[in-house]
Amino acid sequence: MGGGLRRRWIRPHLVCAMSTEPRRRVAYPHLIYWFLFAQGGVVAAVLVPVHVLIQGILGPLGIVPVVDRHYDTWVAVLGNPIVKLYLLVLIAVPFFHIAHRVRYLLTDFGVKAAKSVPAQIISYGGAVLVTLITIWVLLTTVPIKIG
Repeated sequence: MGGGLRRRWIRPHLVCAMSTEPRRRVAYPHLIYWFLFAQGGVVAAVLVPVHVLIQGILGPLGIVPVVDRHYDTWVAVLGNPIVKLYLLVLIAVPFFHIAHRVRYLLTDFGVKAAKSVPAQIISYGGAVLVTLITIWVLLTTVPIKIG
């Protein structure tokens, strides 16, 4: 039966191991960069204008009650951990959006070095540095009061 022809089955994992084609892998850093870029865009487009409108325009005009500009009031407000988290998001997250925009702007202008790993380290590292400085300032200025 079959005339002496035998099928030779090749195991799929051996074919993959012997292949000379490059394997596709998930680019986790790229996923994180795009997530932070998107969140920074949302914060920059929604939270920053609302914050400026309330604290910078409507509050001083007396239309909306806001925290007054006295030191004791700011110390009491900054003791709240939710306020510190809000300020961290308001300050730090847009820097990831800026870093991503600047890096891809340089790429669009034809700067080949903008695609390199050192360029990623410099751009996103700067955003991480701003985040760490913001955390340090928020944690060292006023102790957190719970309750």
